[in-house]
Parts: sequence; C-alpha cells; structure tokens
Amino acid sequence: MPDIITIGEILVEIMAEKKEQTFLQPGAFRGPFPSGAPAIFADQAARMGADCGMISRVGDDDFGRLNLKRLRDDGVDVTHVTVDPDRLTGIAFVTYREDGDRSFIYHFKDSAVGHFTLQKTDEDYLIKAKYLHIMGCSLLASPQLAQAAARGVDLAVKHGVQVSFDPNIRPELLRNEETRQIFNLILRQADLILTGVEELRQITGCTAVEDGAAQLLQTASLVVVKNGSRETNLYRQGKRISVAPFSVDEVDPTGAGDCFDGAFIAALVQGHEAEEAVRFGCAAGALAVRQKGPMEGASWRKEIEALVYA
Repeated sequence: MPDIITIGEILVEIMAEKKEQTFLQPGAFRGPFPSGAPAIFADQAARMGADCGMISRVGDDDFGRLNLKRLRDDGVDVTHVTVDPDRLTGIAFVTYREDGDRSFIYHFKDSAVGHFTLQKTDEDYLIKAKYLHIMGCSLLASPQLAQAAARGVDLAVKHGVQVSFDPNIRPELLRNEETRQIFNLILRQADLILTGVEELRQITGCTAVEDGAAQLLQTASLVVVKNGSRETNLYRQGKRISVAPFSVDEVDPTGAGDCFDGAFIAALVQGHEAEEAVRFGCAAGALAVRQKGPMEGASWRKEIEALVYA
C-alpha cells in the first residue's frame, strides 16, 4: 500500500501562449497538459521515489488517458482512479499577466471528478497510508469532491494517518457555506499545513506571518509558509526555521507549490528531518518553474538532490 495518498482532481490544462492574453478575445493556447494540483503533487512525490497513490475520477476520454499514462509512467498508483463513462475529464484554461499572476476558467462541477464519491474500497486503501494530502482547490471544485475529502480526513484522523493540507485557494472556485465549513474543519484537523504568505493572511486574518503561523499551530504540529522566490519558513511550537530559496529563471509558476508539497512529504516519509525536507521542497518548486506546463516541471530525485546538495 502507498505511504502517501491524495484525494482530488485530475484534469488537463490549456494555457495561453502570450502574457496579457485574455479570455475576451481569440488567441493561441497550448495543451492539453496533464494537471490538477493533487495530481501534480502525486507525480512529484512519486518522482522523488516515494510510494504514492491517488484517489480520483476521470472521464472515458483522451484527456483522462493522457493523465493516467503520465501518472502510471512516473510511478503513481492509479488503481483507485475510476473512469466515468458518462462525464468528461475536468479542464482548466489559464492566462498569464506580466506580474506573474494568473487567471483560470475551470470546468469541474459537471466533470467526472465533480461527481466523485469515496467508496468502501477507497476507504480501506486510505487508512493504511502514512500521509493523506488534501488541496484546498479540491474542496472548492464541487460539493461532492469536498465531501469525499472531508470523509477521507475523518478516516485518516481516526486511524492515525497524518493529514497534510495545502489551502491552495482559488478565487475562481469559491463555492457555498457548506464548502467553506469543510475547508475550515480540515484546516483544524490537519497535522501539517503548507501554505503561502497571502493565503496565510487570508485564512487567519493575521497581517504578520508569525501571528498567522502561531494561530494555525494551535491545532497543527507543523506549519510551512512558502513565499515564492523568497525564503520559506518552517514553524513549530516555539521555533522558526528559515530556508533560503534557490535561484532559477522562471518560465511558468503553475505547479511549483504542488511540487514543493510532493517533494516535502516524500522527504519526510523517506526519513529526512523537517528542515531538510523543506530544502527538498524548495528545490522541487524552483525546478518546476523552469518548464512551461503544470506537471512538466516535476523533477526526479537525482535532479532535486543535485540542487539541494550543490
């Protein structure tokens, strides 16, 4: 059974060719690329050499087959990814601005994964893992997927599986009050929280990063605050460790945070101390931004080690 399991969306991404291109007029787009934050996480964890599996659903279409082949080829266990004969694989369209910000249009709600429910076989699979990783964007994709993730977290807590949570908030996917309640519940149940600076401020209401981390540490045992090209901070009760970034030329930021998470959790499973695991995460995130495409930047362990130990 895998040491690491994630529940969430698998989709394809279609990307604008030029910066400042919008959805309001015709333009050139590239794709499809394998994507979905949890899928990128799983792919990176597997490329790190960790035993990782995914619970999800795709459509019986080429988009689904594209994703399943990539994940299988990279070592992800997809035996619990079901194929829906009646609905399509999810799709995301993305445009880029000069300052690095992105805008997304998603097709989730009526896609295969938007109607996903956790089965008994999925539950039996999940409770034997060491870590369950959840992405906030998965909770916001559809009520059914949010409920499946919540059920998975409840089972993980009951059976002693560590829960890692990346809030990964997407404004385009904000849903109803029930979904926000699930988001906040998982935030309180998580053992590890991997967040960005702005997300931290948004979910805690604290301006100072230290105050926000302290608030999350009331329930979590470890908080990692990612900050792009700036230093990453690891917080434990009464302790902060700062890890310097790796300098690279950015091409596409999509997937960098997901790769950070995958390498970080994989390193923990492989016995690395938390500080060194953060360095693996930072290296994976840095390598990810050098490639165009959400999953294309996922790196193999030897590439990450070459940067960490340079």
